[in-house]
Amino acid sequence: MVLFFALLSVIMTWPLVAHLGRAVLGPPGDNLEYLWKMWWFKHSLLDLGVSPFFNPDIFYPVGYPLALSETTMAHTLLGLPLTALWGEVVAYNVVVLFTFVLSGYGLYRLLVELGARPLAGIIGGAAFAFSPYRLSHLGAGHLPLLGTGWIPLLFLALERLVRRPSWRRGLPVGLFYALTALSSWYYALMVGLFAALFLLIRARPWRAYLRMRPFGQGALSALAVAGVLVAPAAAPMVRLYAGGEARYDYSLAYIDQWSASPLDLVYPNAMHSWWGAPLTRAYDQNIHENLLYLGLIALALALVGLRAWRAVPLVRAVAVLGAVALVLAWGTTLHLGGAPVYIRVPEAVEEAFARGMITLTGRLALNKVRFSPLRQPGAIVLPMPGLLLYLFVPLMDAMRVWARFGLLTMFAVALLAGLGADAIMARFAPGAPSARSAMIGLALLALVLVDFAVLPYPYGYTEVAAQPVDAWLAEEARSRPGERLPIIQMPLSKTWYGWALYPNRIHGQPLAYGYGTFVPGAYREAMAELALGAPDAPSDEAVALLRDWGVRYVLVGAHSYGEHWPAVRERLDALSDLEPVAVFEDRPRFYGDRLLHLVPPSAAVPVTEVVYGPLRAHLHDEIHVYALR
Repeated sequence: MVLFFALLSVIMTWPLVAHLGRAVLGPPGDNLEYLWKMWWFKHSLLDLGVSPFFNPDIFYPVGYPLALSETTMAHTLLGLPLTALWGEVVAYNVVVLFTFVLSGYGLYRLLVELGARPLAGIIGGAAFAFSPYRLSHLGAGHLPLLGTGWIPLLFLALERLVRRPSWRRGLPVGLFYALTALSSWYYALMVGLFAALFLLIRARPWRAYLRMRPFGQGALSALAVAGVLVAPAAAPMVRLYAGGEARYDYSLAYIDQWSASPLDLVYPNAMHSWWGAPLTRAYDQNIHENLLYLGLIALALALVGLRAWRAVPLVRAVAVLGAVALVLAWGTTLHLGGAPVYIRVPEAVEEAFARGMITLTGRLALNKVRFSPLRQPGAIVLPMPGLLLYLFVPLMDAMRVWARFGLLTMFAVALLAGLGADAIMARFAPGAPSARSAMIGLALLALVLVDFAVLPYPYGYTEVAAQPVDAWLAEEARSRPGERLPIIQMPLSKTWYGWALYPNRIHGQPLAYGYGTFVPGAYREAMAELALGAPDAPSDEAVALLRDWGVRYVLVGAHSYGEHWPAVRERLDALSDLEPVAVFEDRPRFYGDRLLHLVPPSAAVPVTEVVYGPLRAHLHDEIHVYALR
């Protein structure tokens, strides 16, 4: 069965395997960030023999504690042998394929455990593995969020623990939760919360007190295993969070924009091979976060699967979890069509509502946030339950994209869809498995796959190759063995993308910039000084700071400055401490797009904006290299 899901994964992610060693799917973005991380874990552990959790060459000279962003150790460490043998591109692509195989196979195993036919398990597994949620995050390069395969295995282990509690049955619970958490810290919070809710609903400890001793032993063994495995990666992140380094300082309006609309979960697949183009044009949707379509076929089968409410006790728990996740995916306020819903009210009502929200979010909340940017005269937003979690649950303020709760709704729908397919096969082909039963199952599987089909992958692929300036810097480093040549790019706005990290792997020199979920505090304080002068151009103060840092080369993107470039170049030429050295033209590296060019550029979808919008020059630039005297 694993081989069958492997074959399906190759087909449904085509042309990933065709570019296994030279490209990654999607436009250049976070995919290259995680390529760099896979290389860095190998380089630090096997070549340098140092901890991978701190890189002194990123955000140089401050250094980069990698716990400020996702380390996704369930991928970087498990992929380490592949990285060592065949390089990070092959390792990344194989790990990506593995997440599809495991997601499908894991749900298949859970359905078979519940008594479903194997073919029904395949249908449910396919609905989960190839859902638009997963395929859209594949294009966004969000490797941590692809680590969904451990989730069905976790709930399989939880179900076994509930049925026959013992300390031994708690061990796989801890293992699979740890692997989920080590895939993504988002999933550590989301899935941890929902695993606890599942146990409350499914085990009903207030009624099963006679079994509490073995159940308690199982829970303790699960916590022990999870703690031992997760603590080494979580401890530095928790320390940074406690020190204020890993917290957002955004308004509620910023957090709120990542809420899903109820329409997102039923709007047809905008990545689809046949009808994706008109759907992409018709609806303004965040194509990296809000493609949460649950599937027409999967939803229909799930409604049939709900009939197992009494026959399969787990169905009740999963249905409740899916409904709760659905509401949480709607985020902090109700949205429709990508924008918050405002209700017109009298001015006095709006003022009273605003005072109450400002008190709640700014004074009473554990995780404080500014409400004022969401205010509109004579209108109020509709707060959602997710707002309370954000304000009052520890660590929840480190979450930004609430739409990601839609994954757990998809998990519930896929599980119920598998049970529904089993019920249909039993209804129209009763008795032992037969040719008729197989034909019905295969037809349902084909419908699910057609509903989710995106091949060839519509958001293109990025060739992983050195740009001319990076190759030149690598040659400079080879000609000066032992000498450090720290580098900074201007404008700084150009560095805030995942692909900005990857040149460090090519030329091996320190980067006086970086990219991650959070920025080290000391570097954040210096950024204001680095941006003084003409729009993000080096000033005398900035050059003095760069000299203090030991920076050798300043890479200036002429096209990225647009109409400001003549003034910026005049300013650069006037700085006696900077000497022009060389000019390079970036080479194209993004190919095969069918749909991204139809997505309106938006600050909320930065990779799309870089590829086709006003920031396209960031990707295809003319690089002027200046040496710091």
